[in-house]
Amino acid sequence: MEYAVCYDHSGLNLAWSIFLDITAFLALMAPLAVARLIAISRADAGAKLQPA
Repeated sequence: MEYAVCYDHSGLNLAWSIFLDITAFLALMAPLAVARLIAISRADAGAKLQPA
């Protein structure tokens, strides 16, 4: 008995899917990383401005 294949399971499609997943993850994480770097740089700048 043969089953209909609704999705092409070729290596190219798998690689493209993985690439899109990684790209989406990085696109979501980048703003969080930038916000964290800004927060760290502001904390360091505030510490440098305090008188000794």
